[in-house]
Amino acid sequence: MSTAKTTTSISVDLIRFETSLPFAEVISRLDVEINKAGSEDIMAQIRAVKNQEEFISTINKYKPNSFLYFFDYPHHRILQYDGVKKPANVSYVVGNPLIAQKILTHNPLAGFCVPPRLLVAEKPDGPGAIVAYHRPSTLMSVPEGENHPDLQSILDLLDSKLEQLAQTITAVEPTA
Repeated sequence: MSTAKTTTSISVDLIRFETSLPFAEVISRLDVEINKAGSEDIMAQIRAVKNQEEFISTINKYKPNSFLYFFDYPHHRILQYDGVKKPANVSYVVGNPLIAQKILTHNPLAGFCVPPRLLVAEKPDGPGAIVAYHRPSTLMSVPEGENHPDLQSILDLLDSKLEQLAQTITAVEPTA
């Protein structure tokens, strides 16, 4: 029996949106967009699914073609114990299992990054928030060689959907 180790370097794009909106407003908008209140038990429901039809039906009863909430990490809570107030910082895991299914069919190694994460951070130097994420296509592409055209198409769609989500939750509406 033998073991082989391979190291493959990849280049990852970090996307950042900065806004003057308060952190709490950005979080509130994100929670609405990903149906946080309504999709907290999505994984339990997926575990109970028996076939593809049930799988599609289960996902589509939430927000078809959109992102769902899986969980979040409020990092600022673990940083509070030294007595110094830190800016709020929450990493969200969001996604759409129908999109994930298509990606993983073509690249099982994308499972490291599926579902994607989105970080919402309070600006440390003043009012506002930062929303950051890694561009999915730079993380979920086949690490060596060419992507299958179907994989590239779904990654382009995912890139676009994540960017639209970030734009929506950071947009400062013009005043009337």
